[in-house]
Amino acid sequence: MKKYTALTLIFFMVFSISFGQTKKEKKAAKSLKEYEQMKEVISGEAYDFQAEWATTLQGRRINLTSNANFMRIRKDSANIYLPYFGQSSSGGVAMTTNGGIEFSGLMQDYKVSYDDKKQKIVVQFNANSKNERYQFNMTVFKAGNTIMNVNSNYRTGIKYEGNTRKPKPE
Repeated sequence: MKKYTALTLIFFMVFSISFGQTKKEKKAAKSLKEYEQMKEVISGEAYDFQAEWATTLQGRRINLTSNANFMRIRKDSANIYLPYFGQSSSGGVAMTTNGGIEFSGLMQDYKVSYDDKKQKIVVQFNANSKNERYQFNMTVFKAGNTIMNVNSNYRTGIKYEGNTRKPKPE
């Protein structure tokens, strides 16, 4: 009887070791799941970006958690308001009344590329307002963490860091 108990115990130990996942494997599986979910959000062509930080070309880092800001992408359109802290080279012609980056309308040259090996998504598009042209380049990581660079024909570039999420039901 003791022999069978010992053999059963050994069998279960070997079975659990050979079929159990290590912490590294579990982490990799969770990471892949988060990345696949973010791919679905971006490919669904409806997502929101909320900035938490802005970094100017000169390296000044500004916390935006208490500032209103957003970028809403819906199919081929964008609605964007991001505070701006850089320099304008146009003498203020292109600046909005509050100095932020504001755009509402159709995007141009919208492209999405997926890097499955590095688990990141790159979204690029252009937006033209009456007085200014913007280039947006977003890198979205697996859990929605996002780095977005914005360039303009009249302003120095600025980088925003925040989160990209599926839109909340309206």
